[in-house]
Formats: sequence, structure tokens, C-alpha cells
Amino acid sequence: MPPMQSRLRSRAGLAQLTMVATIGICLGVIAGFMFMSVVDTVLERRAGRQVQDKQLPGSTASLTEDQADTTSEKLTAAADNKVLPVALIDSSMGAASASKGRSIHTLCTSNGSPYLNYQTRIMYGTYQMIQKAAGGDQHVAFTRILHRSEPDSLMTQVPSFRADPLTPACDTWCEFPVSDRPNAVRRFFDAAAKDATLIQAPWLLMIETDYVWMKPLQAPQAEDMAASSPAFPFGYINPQNPNIEGVMRKMYPAEKGPLTDVPGSGPAPVMMRLAEWIKVTPDWERLTAHIEADPESKEKLGWVREMYAFSVALALQRIKVDLAKPPLSTLITQPPADATLGQAAMFHYTWGSVFQNAQGEKVWEFDKRAYTDPSIVTTVSCPCCHTTCYQVATRC
Repeated sequence: MPPMQSRLRSRAGLAQLTMVATIGICLGVIAGFMFMSVVDTVLERRAGRQVQDKQLPGSTASLTEDQADTTSEKLTAAADNKVLPVALIDSSMGAASASKGRSIHTLCTSNGSPYLNYQTRIMYGTYQMIQKAAGGDQHVAFTRILHRSEPDSLMTQVPSFRADPLTPACDTWCEFPVSDRPNAVRRFFDAAAKDATLIQAPWLLMIETDYVWMKPLQAPQAEDMAASSPAFPFGYINPQNPNIEGVMRKMYPAEKGPLTDVPGSGPAPVMMRLAEWIKVTPDWERLTAHIEADPESKEKLGWVREMYAFSVALALQRIKVDLAKPPLSTLITQPPADATLGQAAMFHYTWGSVFQNAQGEKVWEFDKRAYTDPSIVTTVSCPCCHTTCYQVATRC
């Protein structure tokens, strides 16, 4: 995630705040902090039961390099031949099984740091809420892919798959923990090649921990190949930027085509069919490793370099994605830069926000990066019950 800040300043007084301010405050304060209480209630009283009753078989498996011996080439060949190594339908999931072909298995990745864990509790708690809403039965499974040397505190609260990290130092601190993500995702697919129950739907939705679910996401029939896979167009991913042309051509040579082939996206949020994920993951992992080993690429692509690796991998595999912008995006919106939720199922609180009154005095601010202490994972006060918080947030 980029370390960028967005400063929204209103001098018209609180009574005359624009829709942007309303969305920022309501979604940021209520659906952010207050959902910590949601998660506290939901996860402690409900999620534990769901983990016991519906946890994916093998979801807490620990893979070593020797155990993860299914090669990326084998997975890619299987996808090309349409002989996929894992099941393409959801397993026995009650009402969800009535809509085979449209069900969604949601994935996220994490290194288990307090910073990501408090976000994960918010995200997963709201995910459980939308499962109960109309259309929520399409969301049949959730897996957190944890790249960490040892299990963390959320292993018993959030369905998780653990893979040994490429960079064990990231368990505590490292420069760029997200560089381990593609390898961990590949390990997950390697394990799924041996245990088909690890993947329970034809659509795999990769999201980030700093999302809040607002409503269910609806997917088309996976077998309808005319239906493109949705991704999100991030303005700071610009493969055609002349300043990075040299490092882009190291990954996407001129003989492959113009750099306009490369979408300005990243691995999350993206919803693709299983075959598409299997095809793109080897290049995603390889290009991420290339960037980390190349000082020029690291410097010029910066904190979003792994996102560039994924985008180039899409181009190399000729996988087209639908890059609808808000308010038409069905995936996310990003307040306060975006004024409404629009058609999105989630909002992404990556932008820091500051609100001022007519005198220029700071009234309220929120930035996710300010919360890194381990205590934040479980201790955030909420002045209302979780049901009220959810109703207020959805009205906003």
C-alpha cells in the first residue's frame, strides 16, 4: 500500500460539510473504529464457532519448502490444458450450493503484524455481516494466507493458511513484507493441488486487510468467458510513465508489446477465475523476486513495486481485467477521495483524512498508519452495540 496522504479541508463549518466529508467521517469513524467492537463481539462469540464448524480442511497447515513441491510450471500447464488441480465448484455450504458457478472464495494475505491484524479483524468481521445480507450466500469461503514463521493470534479467529515466509525477519520488522505475498499465494495453490478442499468456489477474490465490507459482491457465472474479471485502477500505478520505462522493459520487453498492455492495477482487489490465478501467479512471483534483486527497479517502483509485478504478469499471460472506476467499480471505493460508495461492495481506507472547521481548527482525523501498537488489535472502545453501528454505517 502506498504511503500517500489525502488532506480534505473544509472551511464551511461542520453543518455544511459536503458529501465527501459525510462519507469520510461516517465510513471512517463508524465503520472503522466502531467495527472494532463489531469484530470483538462477532469474532469472540460467533467466529470461533464458525472456525470450528466450517473451517477449511487444512487451513491451518504449515508448509515448508520441501512440502510445497508442486512446481509453478506444473500448475500453469494444468491451467493451459484446462485440467485444473483443484475443484472448481463450492463444496457443501448449505444455501450457497444453490448458485454454483457464481460463488466467491475470498482471500487476503498478511504477515501477522499488529498493524495488519487489527485491520483484518475489521475486515473479516464485516465480511461475516454481509454473508447474512441478501446475496451474501454467494460468499462461501474465506482464507487468510499468512506468510509467517509461526502461527499468530488470529489463527483461531480467522480461517487461515500459513506458509513459511521468504523473509523470516518480517515476523517482527522488515523493509517490505509484501514481497513475500506472491510466494505465499503460490504455496497456497501448491497445497490446493494436493487438497482440493482448500478452494471452494470458481471465483477467487483477493482483497487487502484495510477494507470494510458494506454489501455482498455479486459475480457472474464463471463459465461465461465473456464476463471479464474485475480489478481496480489505481492512479499511482502508471506503467506508461516515461520515468519507469527502463525498468518496465526489463519485465515486459518490447517484443511482448506496448506498455499499454500492462493494466494500472495490482493483486488486490482482483476477482479472477481459478485458472487465471494459476496462470498469473508464477510470473507474479518471479517478477517480484526480480524487482527485489534489482536496485534500480526497487528505487523507481517504490512501495508499490509488487503491484507492478502483478500487473506485468497479467499482461504476460494476456489476461484482461475490467478496470471500472468509482462509482462504477463493483469492488471498492476510497473515501474521502471518492464521494460515494457507488456500486462498490467495500471501501478502502488507505487515504489519511483531516477535517477542519471554518476557523481552520482540526476537528477529526484518521490515518490507519497511526495504529501499530499490539494493544490496538483487541482494545478499541465503541459507544454503541455492533448492530447499531452497522445500521448507521450502511445508511451513510
